[in-house]
Amino acid sequence: MPPAPVRVSQDLIRAARRQRAARLYNARKERWAFRLRRIRRAFLALAGIWIVTLVAALALGGLSFMISMLAVLLGIAVFMVLAIYPATPRLHAGDLDKASLPELAGSTELWLEGKRRALPGAAVDAIDMIGVRLEQIAPQLAALDENGPAAREVRKLLSEHLPGLIDSYTRIPASLHGKLTAGGVTPSEQLVDGLCVISDQIEAMSLDLSRNDLDALATRNRFLESKYVDRD
Repeated sequence: MPPAPVRVSQDLIRAARRQRAARLYNARKERWAFRLRRIRRAFLALAGIWIVTLVAALALGGLSFMISMLAVLLGIAVFMVLAIYPATPRLHAGDLDKASLPELAGSTELWLEGKRRALPGAAVDAIDMIGVRLEQIAPQLAALDENGPAAREVRKLLSEHLPGLIDSYTRIPASLHGKLTAGGVTPSEQLVDGLCVISDQIEAMSLDLSRNDLDALATRNRFLESKYVDRD
């Protein structure tokens, strides 16, 4: 009989990919909405400059050619600047520590999505599983005390250990990602192993929170530090 956990894991991965497709669709909609607002501001600024120029010309009985050209060039320059800036906001690892608990899981997922292209293909399933776990724990984080010990442990895992693992991998030259280390594994294999452990830790934390077992939660990060941080 095939083992049930494998089938469940594959089901979760497929569900994670469907959820990811929906998240990417919504994220693209948000980016285009942001760009359209930026373009609208640029058009309004351009129209404002030219209307002021026209009103001034009517009030003064005309403007010199040089002033008219300067107004046109000013309008074009303002339009181009406002059409480009501010740039579409992107999450950075430092932003995770500043996110509130209700926003932390979603912010972590968006940050991780932005790192996907820099990670090996073997890490895709682990990243998708982390996405599932983050969606699972998100409602529980919203109910936690922001300054409680449980909140500190979850924040440490998501805003320190996870970014630290990925950043340490991306700092390694690409030519070394597939080469064996002194421990007999490649950096890519270490990364996938670490991502799987973090996925398991998020699930375990979620179970601890559902049982209100805060003492067990406090030991999760000590295990992670002893297994990966110290070895790093």
